[in-house]
Amino acid sequence: MKKYITCTLLCITISYILNAQGKLSPEFSQISTPYPYANDISFNGKNFYFDSSWVKARVLASDNTIISSDAYLFNFDKIDHRLLITTDFKSIFEIDRREFKAILFYWHDSAYIFKHINFINDKDLFEVIINDNAKYSLYKVTRTKLVKAHYGGSSFSATNEKSADVYLNEPEYYIFFPNREYRTIHLLKRSAIERLFKLNPDSDIVNEYLQMSGNKQLYHESELKQLILYLNSQEL
Repeated sequence: MKKYITCTLLCITISYILNAQGKLSPEFSQISTPYPYANDISFNGKNFYFDSSWVKARVLASDNTIISSDAYLFNFDKIDHRLLITTDFKSIFEIDRREFKAILFYWHDSAYIFKHINFINDKDLFEVIINDNAKYSLYKVTRTKLVKAHYGGSSFSATNEKSADVYLNEPEYYIFFPNREYRTIHLLKRSAIERLFKLNPDSDIVNEYLQMSGNKQLYHESELKQLILYLNSQEL
């Protein structure tokens, strides 16, 4: 069990991002630097969170100001956890991770919030799935790695052509408990979820909830989310 130290999960600032009017102070240019690998990337690829198009966003800067401009497009490199920005795809910039606390991406009719949780580590951006300071919270980090194609074995085709490189996404979930301790889980097996809540006051509720799914042994992210929402609906 790992201990939550600072007890500030940005509930207020996340709400602030959703409702605040955009500002251009500080300018994006003041918190970003040229991305050194711009010539080596495809602007639409599986290494990006938004793999088909770049998106609009609002940024919560380190001084709690909201930075927003329709002139900019954003994306998130899932491999190196870099926040990238551009206006024309000719020049790509990286926003210094030390200069922002959270970001709200807009994609079609959906919104995605990512934030830093520095006491866990100062590199990753955590996707906010459920944020509740008083009860349970759920966050996700996507670990993406590139598996290079090679000759021979299963990657060797009948036409002797080299197969394509493959990006593998491995989600890592962080569950924060009402006492602000947290635990991590990777593969959403029933046994792993049960162990996660073992000795927790809500362990019986979790077991009863899982029993409603019958003999199911492997769960999806949406089902883990529903479990956390169910726990949050209970009286503490």
